[in-house]
Amino acid sequence: MDWGLMGPEKVISQRRTRTLGLSSIVRKFNDLAVPGLGGVKYAKTVFLACLGIDVAETVRQTGKQVTNIQVTNAIEALACHLAYYTNDWRADNRLRGRTKLNSPVDLTYKTFSSNNFYVTQPMRMSTVQALPGLGFVESKGDRFNSFSLSQQGRDFIDAASMGYKCHKLNITAFLARWVKNEKQLPSSETSSHNNLLYVLSPIVRLEQHALNVFTQALLSGEPQNVSRRKSILEWAKSNDLHNYVDWTRPPFIEETHFDDLKSGALFFSLRNKSLDLLNMIEAEIAPLNPPKLDLTTPLSESICKAVNKLKVAANDFLSLEHDPSIGKEANHFAKQCMQSDDVSILKSLLERDEVVLRCRGTHVLPAAAFGKPETVNNEKVEDSSLFPHDISFRVWNMYALNQDFENKLDQWLEPKGDNDV
Repeated sequence: MDWGLMGPEKVISQRRTRTLGLSSIVRKFNDLAVPGLGGVKYAKTVFLACLGIDVAETVRQTGKQVTNIQVTNAIEALACHLAYYTNDWRADNRLRGRTKLNSPVDLTYKTFSSNNFYVTQPMRMSTVQALPGLGFVESKGDRFNSFSLSQQGRDFIDAASMGYKCHKLNITAFLARWVKNEKQLPSSETSSHNNLLYVLSPIVRLEQHALNVFTQALLSGEPQNVSRRKSILEWAKSNDLHNYVDWTRPPFIEETHFDDLKSGALFFSLRNKSLDLLNMIEAEIAPLNPPKLDLTTPLSESICKAVNKLKVAANDFLSLEHDPSIGKEANHFAKQCMQSDDVSILKSLLERDEVVLRCRGTHVLPAAAFGKPETVNNEKVEDSSLFPHDISFRVWNMYALNQDFENKLDQWLEPKGDNDV
């Protein structure tokens, strides 16, 4: 893979795009859970994205052609490099690229924006929906390169960086000069370096005023979206989270929203069970020569058990009788997973795959991404004492945001690792 910093907004990877044609349904359930938040988990990530857009706009005004993605990724890489340098390269969930950023040739924009210097999935990618969704940018489309800062976005940057200078310039102006190769990064142990580190580092908390601006954006906008974000934030703030882990409806979540959350969780479980089944088949045929499964022969006990678990998950979803997906596509998928004939279920899933496994006639065969079976039941499980199992990851992200708002994020993240992708 050769995109690095110049990569597209969605990284093309055969294994990662094994969606089974369910992406639009998954996105719908996540949008219903917490509208407009996208994949944002930390407020500082949104600030760095806004800052990158601001710097790119500033540079373009001088006649130099750069894109939002190029500049924002380079600034994010710089932010992570500075943070790692000052924390002795310890893993941290808020940072990326611990391996790649360790030994830069130099500290120029040319180096930090070059192909393969940084990770293939920068944190910027998680902000593409949140930036317009929370009103930080204006856009003629949904591409990051089409974004321009709104007044609220500029207020956010000002609140986070006001009063901090680097080489006697404000942070945006300095970084614009750095991009144009007119300014070098300040030496360590100088006030300019400390100011730049404070403003950029993903592991340094935003100024309280900036967090207030972010919270205001979170609770502003289209009324229904605001109502749902506010309700999830109230849930994240609750001191009685354990009372709701069994899908007891919290009083601050209205009934339709709660039904959407529960239906989404049951669908996510169904999707996971379908991937578990495909992973099981892949693991079984991988050692064979040639690797294939003959569907006219009896299925193994492990595959039959995985099929039964899939049927239970499908029945659980259908029993709720709440499918908000467009055209009831979620119900359609669940019914495919409840066919009486196990082989028909397998063929339906294989038709949706074609990435790792494919069905030709009565045989299951390898597809393009075959070869490294994933661990069965490998979905990430968060602390089950806080939220119901399989609830949208955006609810967990709102919980992380609230930890930041309450200045408890460092303590909450202490045992976590890093995402060196």
